[in-house]
Amino acid sequence: METLSDNIIDSNDDWPIRCAYWQSEYQKQIPKRKRRETRKAGLVLTGNGLSINVDKGRLIIKDGFTHYPQKAARFEFFKGALDIPPRIVIVDGNGSISIDAIDWLYDQKVDLIRLAYDGRVQSIMSANGYAADPKQVAWQLETQRDESARLDFAVPLVAKKIEETLVTLEGFLPESASRSKAIAKAETALLDLERIPPSSIGELLAIEGTVAQGYFFAWRSLDLKWKATSAFPIPDEWRRFFSRSSLHRTQYRIRNRNATHPINAMLNYVYGILESRVRIEVIADGSDPSIGILHNSSEPERHSFVFDRMEPLRPVVDRKVLKLVEKETFSGADFQLQSNGVVRVNPELVRRLVNCSHFYLSPAK
Repeated sequence: METLSDNIIDSNDDWPIRCAYWQSEYQKQIPKRKRRETRKAGLVLTGNGLSINVDKGRLIIKDGFTHYPQKAARFEFFKGALDIPPRIVIVDGNGSISIDAIDWLYDQKVDLIRLAYDGRVQSIMSANGYAADPKQVAWQLETQRDESARLDFAVPLVAKKIEETLVTLEGFLPESASRSKAIAKAETALLDLERIPPSSIGELLAIEGTVAQGYFFAWRSLDLKWKATSAFPIPDEWRRFFSRSSLHRTQYRIRNRNATHPINAMLNYVYGILESRVRIEVIADGSDPSIGILHNSSEPERHSFVFDRMEPLRPVVDRKVLKLVEKETFSGADFQLQSNGVVRVNPELVRRLVNCSHFYLSPAK
């Protein structure tokens, strides 16, 4: 039977080298914790054969394998210990979790988040549970039905998003004519929101859309650095960023879901972890995540209120990807091009992307 290790040894490629590189970068990002300090960073798991179980009252976690050779990482946590992670994020991969482990996590108030290969949130087990506050849900429904109330809620969200967009444009993107135009659009939009407030959600979304279009157009000036290797050649389209939208045509109305460019694939992951964090906060606040105000979807599973609350934070998490693009020289082994044109990210690189427990609340640096 052919194994993963057989493939890697025989192919003489860059995959195990890049996996080991991103694994070491992940370890560097984990902040050192003082002995008497509660752990703030989450634990990110990925790969094949991972497991979460309980043995003699301890939570025993075995991380998955992503490349060969690789030493299996094992974590052991005692109840009440300060080193227990506040959340565990499982990214793609496969393995098992016992019912006893689920009970242990609930008892210790540890959130368990499962992300799909493309960064979408598949499931969340929150220690807070889902018990919406009737008064909060009533407010959501009343606000949703009143256009004026919707605007009172939504305008500050969009204004904050534009402010954060300006920070990202000015501090994290290279100078270019498109960046200058995007900054001018964003500044004009902020003034318009203050001087001539929109009279409908449609007008507000049009303003936000104009800013977003200019913002991502400015990303075209990014310089993506690639290692030249014959083992992992890359399409010419990967050398520059052209659009946030996917070129892949699917049944989904969401244009960005199936990324066809490495930057979009990385953005999907950071947005996925942002979505999971915001969903937990929305539920903890007693809100119904499916009752949106700015985003008023008819599909309950879309959790529109989560996307409402995410809006001002999107330009903040963008900075994580932009800083990575500025610093790193990528390899074709960092990404997999599927038969349908969809790009998948090396699991060890994914671990690096999502390994920052409070990255979307951190100040700009």
